[in-house]
Amino acid sequence: MSDVQSAAPAGSSAPTFRAQRVDVQHLAPSPEAVEVKSAYEGIFGAEPENRGGWYHPADWGRTTYVLSRLRSGDAALDVGAGAGQFMNMMSASGKFGSVTALDHTRFNKYTELFDNIHRVDGSIADMEFEDDSFAVVTCMEVLEHIPTEIFEAGVRELRRVCSGQLVMTVPFDEPEPLSKGHVRRFVESDIIDLFPNGRYTILDRPKKPWILIEEHLDGSPFEDAPELSAADLRILELERQLAVLRARRSLRAANWTGAKLRSLRRRLPASLRA
Repeated sequence: MSDVQSAAPAGSSAPTFRAQRVDVQHLAPSPEAVEVKSAYEGIFGAEPENRGGWYHPADWGRTTYVLSRLRSGDAALDVGAGAGQFMNMMSASGKFGSVTALDHTRFNKYTELFDNIHRVDGSIADMEFEDDSFAVVTCMEVLEHIPTEIFEAGVRELRRVCSGQLVMTVPFDEPEPLSKGHVRRFVESDIIDLFPNGRYTILDRPKKPWILIEEHLDGSPFEDAPELSAADLRILELERQLAVLRARRSLRAANWTGAKLRSLRRRLPASLRA
């Protein structure tokens, strides 16, 4: 982990841009990421023909890091849930009593793996929740898609429904022309103007890094991410390997059960197979 700092011009009262920098491209997926990734591959295949909502390899490192930064709470909201990978990771972490997923459209691969997930169809600019409904609100790779006419309303709504920690990620200093579907570009000045009270972390990957913006709506101080020793990193790697083995066993068991059921079904008379 390293730090980035850009000084304001001489004589300017503009705030200084300070950000931690984390290499998420080479970050080992967390046990929650491994579990959810294995479940999605078990349902849709390792490389589905239609990739709509499918995670790229670097996405698992990004979401692993973001999940590690989330505080625990009774209720959490994931805005722009997409196919549901991150909301399932939030649920698998055990940090939250309930996880609500909001999006204006339903992806074909949207999947709920846990019972404490609740889905709501709606717009970021007009959420039907009471003020301060959620201890933690996340909005991952969404704001760059929001049209200008509702962007400010969307950010206000994120803050309105959050009683504690608000976490957002967007592409940082994205090269032009922008990616398909992106209508807004975020550079240092944008981040400072839009989120002046935030804590920033650049999530590195080749060419197109992300930036994580964290706000505390309850006024609590930010805690720096802890430095990990070699022993800590080894423990995390062993936990990841254990999660991989568990996921493979679960998938093999599910495949075996499915094969047995299909075999029994073939033995039934045709009149009973419907």
